[in-house]
Amino acid sequence: MKVFVCMNSIPNERLQALGHLEIIKLVAAAGADGIEIRKELLTPDDSLEELGALCRELNLDIYYSAPDFLIGSNHQMNDIGFKRLAREADELGAELLKMPLGNYGFETDMFRINEALVENLQNRELKITIENDQTLGGGNLNRIAQFLSCSEKFDIPIRLTFDTGNWLYTEEVPMEAAEGLAGYVDYIHLKQVKREKEGWVTEPVSMPLLPEVMELLEKFNGACPVAIEFPVTLENVATYISLMKMEQEVSHERA
Repeated sequence: MKVFVCMNSIPNERLQALGHLEIIKLVAAAGADGIEIRKELLTPDDSLEELGALCRELNLDIYYSAPDFLIGSNHQMNDIGFKRLAREADELGAELLKMPLGNYGFETDMFRINEALVENLQNRELKITIENDQTLGGGNLNRIAQFLSCSEKFDIPIRLTFDTGNWLYTEEVPMEAAEGLAGYVDYIHLKQVKREKEGWVTEPVSMPLLPEVMELLEKFNGACPVAIEFPVTLENVATYISLMKMEQEVSHERA
């Protein structure tokens, strides 16, 4: 199992002080297999080509995440946004582009989605995934399942990033989501959330992983990369990476 580190799991003050290039070096030294670059954390001084070149030099797989909806407010393909993000992912040399689903509905033109992928992904080995987010639309199990089923029916190559914690924000049951969607999952975001007065908040996962977390992860293909998307420090991220790999090895031996 490959372990990724999401850039938003690193304390923002450290990211601002050190910059992306230095953080990438530290994450690689900590033993990560890949890194998720977050569009919303980039600054005008960050060069996608430079970030990508460093990741390749350090043998890090590169995934690119953006908050732009795949399906816009008009319930149709976000053509302009997707074209821009596909170009940015290409500059970065990313293997995967992750976006939230957005405003999918019965009126969404699936043929146009397929056309947009064909137009913008020619000769590119770039995977596209949607992610269950924390919104009622983009985190609704039935809506996501319907979209992925339709995509499969029309041979549209869009897969799923499964966020283990986001389901709770939308009052869905993670295990039920895993059982229903496991066949579509290419990437996993691991996080632990708890409810406080102001709502759900993300916290560091328990190590060793809780039995219910292990049971959830066992629903997926063991080759799916798992990303740390919970708060870590530059001092303990290596420990989390090592423990996660060890837990998965033990799990596979038991299986």
